[in-house]
Amino acid sequence: MSNEEEIFARQLHGLSTSQSQSQPRRARLLDFASPTDKILLIISSVCAGLAGALNPLLTVIYGQFVGYFGEFEAGRISSTGLLQAVSIYAPYYAYLGLAILVLAYVSTVGFYLSGERITRNLRREYLKTILRQNMAMFDHLSAGEVTSCIMTDMALIQEGITSRLALWITALATFVAAFVIAFVRYWKTALILSPLFVVMIAIAYVGGSFIVRYSRQKRNHASIAAGLAEEAISSARHVCAYGMADSLAARYSDRIMEAGKGGIRGQAVAATMAAWGNAMPCFAYAFSFWIGSIYLVKGEVTASAVATTTLVISIGGFAVVRVAPSIQAFASAIASADAALETISRKSPQDPLSDEGSSPERVEGDIEIRNVTFKYPSRPDVTVLKNISFRCPAKQTTAIVGVSGCGKSSILGLIERFYEPVAGSIFLDGCDIQSLNLRWLRRQISLVEQEPVLFDTTILQNIISGLPETGLGEQDLEQQAIQAAIKANAHGFITALPHGYHTKVGEKGHQLSGGQRQRIAIARALIRQPKVLLLDEATSALDASSESLVQKALDGTAEDRTTIVIAHRLSTIRRAHNIIVMSEGSVCEQGTHEELLSLGGVYADMVERQQILDMDGSNVGKGAKDGSDLAFESTQHASQDVPSKEKSENSGLDVGIDQKTKDRKPLGFGQTLRFIARMNREETKWLTTGLLCAVLAGLAVPTQSFLFAKLLTIISLPASQYGQLRSEVNFWAWIFFLLAFLTFFVWLGVGVTFAVATERLSRRVKNRCFHAIMRQDMSFFDEQCNTSGRLGGLLSSSTEHLVGLSGPIIGGILTFVATISAGLALALAIGWKLGLICAAFIPVVVATGWIRLQMLTIVDAKVKESGKDGASYAGELVRSMRTVASLGLEPHALFRYDTFLTSHSKASLKTILYASAFYAVSQALVLFVAALVFWYGGELIAGKEYTVFQYYLCFVTLISGTQIAAAMFNYVPEASSAMHAARDIKDILERKPLIVGGSEMTNIVKSAVSKEQEMVEGIEVHLQGVSIQYPSRPDAFSLQGLNLEAHPGQTIALVGSSGCGKSTILSLIERFYDPSAGSVRVGGRSIKDYDLGQYRAIISLVSQDPFLFRGTLRENVAMGLPGKQVPDDEILEACKQSNLADFLSSLPNGLDTDVGPFGNMLSGGQKQRVAIARAMLRQPRILLLDEPTAALDVSSESTVQDALNKVAVNRTTFIAAHRLRTIQHADMIYVLESGEVVEKGRHAELMEKGGLYRRLVQLQDLS
Repeated sequence: MSNEEEIFARQLHGLSTSQSQSQPRRARLLDFASPTDKILLIISSVCAGLAGALNPLLTVIYGQFVGYFGEFEAGRISSTGLLQAVSIYAPYYAYLGLAILVLAYVSTVGFYLSGERITRNLRREYLKTILRQNMAMFDHLSAGEVTSCIMTDMALIQEGITSRLALWITALATFVAAFVIAFVRYWKTALILSPLFVVMIAIAYVGGSFIVRYSRQKRNHASIAAGLAEEAISSARHVCAYGMADSLAARYSDRIMEAGKGGIRGQAVAATMAAWGNAMPCFAYAFSFWIGSIYLVKGEVTASAVATTTLVISIGGFAVVRVAPSIQAFASAIASADAALETISRKSPQDPLSDEGSSPERVEGDIEIRNVTFKYPSRPDVTVLKNISFRCPAKQTTAIVGVSGCGKSSILGLIERFYEPVAGSIFLDGCDIQSLNLRWLRRQISLVEQEPVLFDTTILQNIISGLPETGLGEQDLEQQAIQAAIKANAHGFITALPHGYHTKVGEKGHQLSGGQRQRIAIARALIRQPKVLLLDEATSALDASSESLVQKALDGTAEDRTTIVIAHRLSTIRRAHNIIVMSEGSVCEQGTHEELLSLGGVYADMVERQQILDMDGSNVGKGAKDGSDLAFESTQHASQDVPSKEKSENSGLDVGIDQKTKDRKPLGFGQTLRFIARMNREETKWLTTGLLCAVLAGLAVPTQSFLFAKLLTIISLPASQYGQLRSEVNFWAWIFFLLAFLTFFVWLGVGVTFAVATERLSRRVKNRCFHAIMRQDMSFFDEQCNTSGRLGGLLSSSTEHLVGLSGPIIGGILTFVATISAGLALALAIGWKLGLICAAFIPVVVATGWIRLQMLTIVDAKVKESGKDGASYAGELVRSMRTVASLGLEPHALFRYDTFLTSHSKASLKTILYASAFYAVSQALVLFVAALVFWYGGELIAGKEYTVFQYYLCFVTLISGTQIAAAMFNYVPEASSAMHAARDIKDILERKPLIVGGSEMTNIVKSAVSKEQEMVEGIEVHLQGVSIQYPSRPDAFSLQGLNLEAHPGQTIALVGSSGCGKSTILSLIERFYDPSAGSVRVGGRSIKDYDLGQYRAIISLVSQDPFLFRGTLRENVAMGLPGKQVPDDEILEACKQSNLADFLSSLPNGLDTDVGPFGNMLSGGQKQRVAIARAMLRQPRILLLDEPTAALDVSSESTVQDALNKVAVNRTTFIAAHRLRTIQHADMIYVLESGEVVEKGRHAELMEKGGLYRRLVQLQDLS
């Protein structure tokens, strides 16, 4: 392997075992158990094993009763002798019941506590591993996959430890103990029956391996689907604007369908195993009674030994049957644990939590790039940087300029050690940065990116997140934050907000305008007082006045630090000590502003293109005052451009939970079943077949009980009737044999039909929920409880919980009902006295299970909320990974995550203790009932009221029913989770969007291109007296009485300071929101009259935050016309118009190039151009451009602007811009301040007025 290949492999797959001495082996689940947890697991396992081993001992006591009853029937012992024996042996059942009560309680509590703690540690370690990974991993890992793992996979693992593991240990102990007792009682019979055990073990092993394989397949596809859903929800505005919901839903459905195939296969295998497990006792009865009768006639064994051997084998078989419904769940837990542990075992080559590397005491900040060549690991065929070398002297400002995609941002990524160069080195004060401790290195650096990411918390917490691990008090931190905000020109707009610094910014900061977000990001960088400041288009979203003030503050602090600036606005870097001009990954020029101008080369040409000229071609900046004198605090009265999610003045770090979410109660059990039945209506045939099979399966148990009682009576016949004994045993054994086949096919029918119905239900619920979420209006996504992480968790986790109650569990309930009903009828008909006593205790067993269900429902509600918050926060961290890494927030993020994990565990402890007690009682009650039945049954037999057959039939039928009732409540946790999930899903499906369209489709819905004129027809747009108060912030206006008019084909420019309402106007035209007062009219009609989808189809939106989806470039551009097969020629033409053609030609895979999750494998400028190509492909009548060229270089901006100008011909175009040279040819320019129009006119008219617009223009002059 070459050095380059080794570097790529290291970044893509982590360090190999040979490269990492600190982690020589793969992580195991027990690695996350503390010594206390391991002790608890050992104690719980021993208790579960003992409880399981005690069950077969019952057969020994039972065999003694069979012997005594047979002796009494034969007249060999008296009534007194029988009653004496009964009084001796009956209490043994009660003693065993008491032992099982204690053992079951201890094991249940122990497994819950250890499982909860192990899973909590596993979740924390999983996120810790994610946070310490290098950036190459996030080129392919989406936030949705992480959220899905934390919410769904970890829940499966916890369920596996807390409930499934106990069931399996108990079943295994019962199985083994039964095998041993069978050999002890009569080894010949046991040996002959051994093949049944061997076959059962073989089937379990082979079937289990297949189930795990299919579970992995299902998980992989489900993770991809979760990532796609997370992307769609995160970009709800773009999805709604372009009508992508159906197209994305189809892609989502395809992935869910593939996941469903694996699920059906896995459940089919589980159904086969369950069918064999249920049929095996019948085979065992048939063989055991047949063989036993032969040895009985020979005198080698007693009737008691035959009964014990037969019953113990039955108990061993039923132990496996009882856990059959959990086979799929346990296998899913194994598959989930395997995937999580694989991730945890990955050793990062760039580990921010490692102590490796040196940490110099003194830092000057001298940076040297020496012979660096770089390729992204995800695109190894494309060379981004080609053997570049330059120096950034300490305490000086170095600027890097060039076209989009030339490698500027890649240099900053290498300095931050996000990636490794394939050749060359980068030095800080003469030290290779690869030899430095990564955490220490990043503490010396502050990075402000061109797409700033804020966290879903308050403005104050966002700013002070730039100061991790400080010992300062809250007041000192707040003062530092205020000072940093003042330097970043953010203090004015922050204090104008209702809650000031305690205002929550929403997910990704989208409750603020782009310029406001950028200023907070700059404040966050400045509060660190770094030795090296990296600015990647740090002021691209700022208006001219804010940019001037911020630039002045940055210049003022530049003397104390090394500053590296990437900029397309050349006015921001003209005072730099050195300007590096890049082209195609190489340095083509460098020098000061004046030196490069004098060269008359690439840089001089870029400057010339950015000059703003008045109508006669002269420079408007001549005679202008210094920019600092013209700057003004225009934002001190600024209104917010988008709604606030602020619910309180709490400045804590926790993600808020909407109070309505807290107060909602889960659906009742019956309501949940009715909801599932309604959602599963299309599978009525499958469900009917499955339910019929389930009823037949339930009737099989009383039938077995009848046959078992009959055979017990027959083998108790005296020696004089051995001929009749053998004949009758042969007959009834054949009946058992036939019943075994019937039972197998009936249970197979139950499993297969419910497998199909369950997976189809899962797919339908997920698809409908996805559709329901994506059809909501923007106010829904503005609510604090509707972050993309929480909604993604609902799609992946809540749907699985709901489905967990359907299928096998409902089938099990019906089987139980059929068993109890038929058993009661049979017992009451044969022997009503004994039947009534047994029947009286069944409601008690059911009641204990029901109480446990209610208690676990309370616990589940608390755990569910903390789990959603934790998963949402984890998803936010992954989406913001570059920001988290650059700020060194990993320890702080893990601490916050811990608060989510531990927030409800202590509060739930008492409830768990009580719930475990009720579970233990339900398990032990069966034995207490058996003790009573044996005592009272002995009295009835001794008094000649009942025959032995009557007694056997009542006892076996109802005790089996009671055991099944107790076993059913092993699945109470699934019912609890399903009830909460049903509430969440029902709320989503029934929520009606606030914004709905009318039915008018005439005039506006016509071909975008006139066949006669072969050009787009624009349309008239009027905003009349528009004011808007967002639903989440009704006490503040973002626009007040605004009037705006656009005639067909006009270009309308919107300018003003950040937060003045520009983006709000575009949102109103798109009808993301409806105005609080006034109206928006298009084509002479209110837009409320138009069909919403058809109306948006005539609009194209290019926002300042371009959003791409995981997939190829072709797929992302073609989404401009969702649902249509777009020819490559049209896509390429759109790419050509957006100046993307050269970039495409440089890619080996062209249009088939994968852009990664959220498009993170492209630069900001490249993403912007893809978004513009998507808009151009659409051929709209109304074009909305929100800072469309903010992330573009001068050359691309000029080309794209020319293309936009051509496209805008005959279209009604609205453009919000800070780069004023891009809008100087607009038909009308509206200058906004605080949500109101303060000036309007053409460029020349506004320049003559000498007002606000002219001052903004002068601030951007380069002369």
